Amino acid sequence: MNWAKWLLGGIGWAAGGPIGALIGYLIGKRIGNNGPKLESDNDWTHQASSSSSNNRRGPYRNTGSQNDVYVALLVLIAAVMKADGEVKQSELNHVKSFLNKNFTEDEAKQLLRTLRDIVKQDIDINSVCQQIKQNTSYTTRYHMFDFLYGLAGADNDYHDNEEAVLNNIRRGLGINVSDFLSIRERHRGYSSYNGGYSGGYNRGYNSGSNRGYRQSSGSSQSSYSKDPYKILGIISTATDDEVKKAYRRLAMKYHPDKMENMGESMKKQAEAQFREINEAYETIKKARGIK
Repeated sequence: MNWAKWLLGGIGWAAGGPIGALIGYLIGKRIGNNGPKLESDNDWTHQASSSSSNNRRGPYRNTGSQNDVYVALLVLIAAVMKADGEVKQSELNHVKSFLNKNFTEDEAKQLLRTLRDIVKQDIDINSVCQQIKQNTSYTTRYHMFDFLYGLAGADNDYHDNEEAVLNNIRRGLGINVSDFLSIRERHRGYSSYNGGYSGGYNRGYNSGSNRGYRQSSGSSQSSYSKDPYKILGIISTATDDEVKKAYRRLAMKYHPDKMENMGESMKKQAEAQFREINEAYETIKKARGIK
């Protein structure tokens, strides 16, 4: 398969801007190296190196397809995987499973090779997120961020540096704090944090600092319990109307009409997330006697 033709022929807006410049640079490098073979898993686990990606900006083309979302997500995946200085086997397995569910075996291998090369490059998260934000819906970005948060926890630990990178991506993609709280709660649970909702969480994520929401690297997550209010992105003193509004807001993010350019794997993941949101809402309704 002509990898460059397959990839570039399947993307629109991602072919321009910093994402296109990075992918174009890597394809050119690969062609110059006569197509390197896919390394073994052991070759992935390394101290993440960086070098200039020779980013050259080009015009955006708003004629993208599902591949645009995946190529953009691939760049953000690389940023998260290299955040703590090494690519872990658990993270690699998480990404492999995702790619294998959405592409043919050959395509998944090619994308994995591209990811390997991206990890070695300097990634301007702000520019990449700006390009994604300009060309995708909020719902798409919400699910991209949800996947990245799950990836960071694939090893059952959230490193401080991973949290910092996730925070930058969250702000760059324009994910609001309440939606972040819902995503975080579904992945980690309330009791794995110190500080409290009204304290460090909002201050840390609005200001860009990491106060009040970190879990120390290496700490256990086995004892957490999920708070249904946090899953809806609200506090326990919210009114019944606020509970209903929060639920409707999250429900809209999973409507089939809102899931454009999403593969079957991400759609199924969204359905599972929605079931958890429904369970949280039903728990609150039962406790409050809401009809």
